[in-house]
Amino acid sequence: MNRVSSFALGLIVGVLGLYITMHFSLVRAQDGYHVIPKIAAKVEVPYTDIRNFTLENWQRKQSLALAILKANKGHLLQDQSLIGFRQSTQRTLDQFSSATITRIGG
Repeated sequence: MNRVSSFALGLIVGVLGLYITMHFSLVRAQDGYHVIPKIAAKVEVPYTDIRNFTLENWQRKQSLALAILKANKGHLLQDQSLIGFRQSTQRTLDQFSSATITRIGG
């Protein structure tokens, strides 16, 4: 493999890696690994282990909680101490979704 093809291969792998990092999060939960699409394309930490997350952790990672609920993986937020947080996060997601639909339709 010559230098140009090595460079092209590296460029393709880099662009693909950046795209995946910007659009998806890998989440490790009690029942295994889950690929969660992000709500907004951002370069954030691409991997999160949520097995020992507390309410404080979820409050710091609200965008991840919203993405989990949007991906219909709400069962990952089943801890009894998270019931109120999950409900408020779901309301926020519903408001965001209805605002987006209103803006598109109107």
